[in-house]
Formats: sequence, C-alpha cells, structure tokens
Amino acid sequence: MNSSGDQESAPSRQGRLARLAVPLLAVALLAAGVVFLSLPVRQEEFGWFAYAPLSQQTFAAPGLLIMDAGKWAGVVLVGLGLLTLAFWTGFRAGRRVSRHSG
Repeated sequence: MNSSGDQESAPSRQGRLARLAVPLLAVALLAAGVVFLSLPVRQEEFGWFAYAPLSQQTFAAPGLLIMDAGKWAGVVLVGLGLLTLAFWTGFRAGRRVSRHSG
C-alpha cells in the first residue's frame, strides 16, 4: 500500500522473477539441446553380408546418420524447451484476455 491507501501497481521483484522463471527455463532447455545436437557424431562401423547377384560394387548409403544417445537427448531437450515456451505463451495470453474481460 502507498500513502493514499491504494495498493501499489508496480510488480514486486519476486513476482517479476516468478514470471520470468518459466521462459528462462525454456531457453535453458533449448540452449542445452542445441549444444547436444552440435556435438560431433562419433564414427561407427558396422557391416552385414548380403547376396546381391547383379551388383558389382559395395553398397554405401549416402547421408546415413545413426543418432547416438547425445543426439536423442538434444532432440528431447529442444522439444521440451519449445513445448514449455508454447505453454507459457498460451498461459500468459489467456491471463491477459481474462484480466481485460473481467
């Protein structure tokens, strides 16, 4: 309350921190996911035997990428970060609409 008895309209420091916690968490998840995805892929060697009677050369799949656990973790973290940002944006938009309509 201020000197005239009205409640202050300026948000408190704790309130601002609480409102920024979710988007900051989402940005941190996105950044961690991008870091995991930017790590170099470890070279894997594997092979198989197959009968290919008409082929005179070895099969090599161009652009074959085998994702390791780090890449999957990056995909999951980016997805969680984007979902968190989408939830937070919808929540804030819904609160703004309900505050103005009521």
